Amino acid sequence: MKIGFKSDIHLDFWIGISNNEVKIERFVKKILAPKEMDVLIIAGDLGHYNYQSYLLLKVLKKWAKKILVVLGNHDFYLVSRSQISKYKTSLNRVLEFKEMIKSLEDVYLLNGNIIEISGIKFLGTMSWYDFSYALKKGYSLDYIREIWEGIMNDAKKIIPKIDPVDISFVEKEKLRVNIAKADIVFTHVAPFYISCYDDIILNSFYTFYGYDLFSENIKYWIFGHCHEPYDLYEGHIRFLSSPLGYPDVRRGEFEIKCLNINY
Repeated sequence: MKIGFKSDIHLDFWIGISNNEVKIERFVKKILAPKEMDVLIIAGDLGHYNYQSYLLLKVLKKWAKKILVVLGNHDFYLVSRSQISKYKTSLNRVLEFKEMIKSLEDVYLLNGNIIEISGIKFLGTMSWYDFSYALKKGYSLDYIREIWEGIMNDAKKIIPKIDPVDISFVEKEKLRVNIAKADIVFTHVAPFYISCYDDIILNSFYTFYGYDLFSENIKYWIFGHCHEPYDLYEGHIRFLSSPLGYPDVRRGEFEIKCLNINY
């Protein structure tokens, strides 16, 4: 089975506010350079506009037999007054997106559930950071929250305001329910401590403590959020990330990466 994976496409950063399907397909061919795949995993952060994200999936479906998606933090953002007026809450934006993609055949938005394809069990959910890295290093929760409030768009563009620690707990419990049945897991946020930035508190906004979820049955864990590509082992699990990221800050990588797996 050929499995492609990508995250952090942030489509509107690359093409602007455009719903032109031809333009989106041109972007896909030039930047993501997809090849024929059995499964494409997208580990969150498609973009800020639902219809744009819908068209992106529609275009990508030309190369992938099945597409599995989880949401990222940016998929909740309300980035303009018109969006705030239309949706009122970030959840309403997400609910609209879920309805939109129901019309796309073999495209699935996972939320803690498992999809089995050719005998391989894929488990996906958004996940969220829990501040635990900075807490472990001795910073107080109040201080971490103060920094988060000041610098993270998650604190400003998700409406109503969220509590990252609470959301992370809920998302982690979704994984725990089905983790023992999964072969491949994918989340937006990494479940172990990686270094996205040379700063302890910043790094705590990009990971959650998931070491207790690393059951023996899991072979691969695909993630995003941190705009650095990764291919490493943590214990027996191979962790992979292929983010695109922003065009003006080149930290990610362009083309969709692929795994060839025989189970």
